[in-house]
Amino acid sequence: MPTPLSTLSQSCTSLSASQRASSSEGTTLASSSYSSSSTPNPFAYPAINITPSDITRNDRGRIIPKLSPEFKGFWIESGRTDFDNTQGYGDWTPHVHPDGALYYFDSKRRIYTDADLSVERELELINYYAERLLRQAREKAGFPCDTCELVLERIDINQLGYYFVEPGKRCILWLTAVPSWTITRNLERVQSHVQLKYAMEAEYWTHCMFFPNNWSLTPILLAELEKMIFHAVADSITSTTSIIPFDQEELAKMLDLTDRIKGGIDEPFLHAKSIVARFMENFALTKFFNFCGQPGARLNSDQAIFSKQKPRHSVFIQIVSICLFWAPCNYAKELDGIWVDKMINRVLWRQFVAKLNDDWSSLALTATVVLNANVAFLSLVVGDALPRTFSYISAMTSVGVVVLGLILVRQNQRKEQNSAEQANLLLTRMSHPVFGTEALAIIYSLPYALLMWSMVFFVIAFACMIFGSATPVTQGAFSATGGLVCVFVFWTVWTTRAASERKDLPAWH
Repeated sequence: MPTPLSTLSQSCTSLSASQRASSSEGTTLASSSYSSSSTPNPFAYPAINITPSDITRNDRGRIIPKLSPEFKGFWIESGRTDFDNTQGYGDWTPHVHPDGALYYFDSKRRIYTDADLSVERELELINYYAERLLRQAREKAGFPCDTCELVLERIDINQLGYYFVEPGKRCILWLTAVPSWTITRNLERVQSHVQLKYAMEAEYWTHCMFFPNNWSLTPILLAELEKMIFHAVADSITSTTSIIPFDQEELAKMLDLTDRIKGGIDEPFLHAKSIVARFMENFALTKFFNFCGQPGARLNSDQAIFSKQKPRHSVFIQIVSICLFWAPCNYAKELDGIWVDKMINRVLWRQFVAKLNDDWSSLALTATVVLNANVAFLSLVVGDALPRTFSYISAMTSVGVVVLGLILVRQNQRKEQNSAEQANLLLTRMSHPVFGTEALAIIYSLPYALLMWSMVFFVIAFACMIFGSATPVTQGAFSATGGLVCVFVFWTVWTTRAASERKDLPAWH
């Protein structure tokens, strides 16, 4: 199953087994019937508190066993028409997720598991933990045993994780207290239970997405989803700094899917429920990462809510920017507007990457034109060392533009680079405690800066040839034209930079 989109990506690392175990005291289950040997006893380990996002369904490491050379196939009985997987294990019945994953559900005890119950030892372990956890839940005062569901997840050979689900409250429960960072997905500054509301709801919808067979779509739920998509469409249309993690095209497709699902709400298929759960999870994560409902809620994608101080660029990048035609500072400002409070907006990042690829491709094309001009120039200038030297430098910088452009475009065209998770990981790795993302901004600006230097050196080489061998009339015409071009260039640069640095005013001012 694809990793669900996150509104603003944070690295969602799972808790280690030792950390989970520390918060699972009181759920240790020991089997007196398990014989002691050198093999670790899985019954002697505690059940570890996990969340639905900790379920590693996409990375089980399971393989289809290789057949022996002696295996020659099997017989299909005459007239056989049933090829469904109906082999249950006690009260466990198999279910196939729309993505293709196999999981089991015990309808009597309302328990889910992804464990391979065809293995006898695995079935015995799952049943053992299920009985003990349900018994402890019944013995725990105030625990909603009558309405909650249980999920069991095999973490490794020695440990098993669990969580309970309360569908009526859209939340996850455990038998013991857990630290808040269990479900905050490394989001900073979560200080109260109120701030966990949408994180809990996101985990609930993740559970519904993984196990869609035992809950129902309702007109109220579809209406809620539809209205959220309506608002998201309006926000993305009327605002250039929307916090919505989907672009307008994606929202239109989501709205169309939702409208089609409404027509088959009573159908028994799991696909529609999985789709709705996935959409609901992403909207819940959007609310959580932007502190929805809190006094300092983020309302715009470029709005910093962890600090009032605007990012300031170091003296280092300002000096480098002078040498690189101010490109690093411009890229640094764009990165500051995308990576706000160490969180990234998926839509803005994809737009930024697409713009970079277009810019680098056009720069590489222009660099080949300058390179051809230098080759032609070198064939005309013979014996004059100074213009040839500058032309050589211009040619090499043009080659650098092409090489860097190809490398950077190739890097950005990798499939995972469009994901918010990978983008956040890249910016985190490239970020410096003092200089922030300035190093990355300098790298992104190199193709443009090298092309500018290539053109400057080519102009110098051409000027050296003109003033070294041309007639005074030619030199005068070249000087006048060159001076006029320089005036136009500096005037344009000065005007555009002044306009970009001016404070934004409403359009009617």
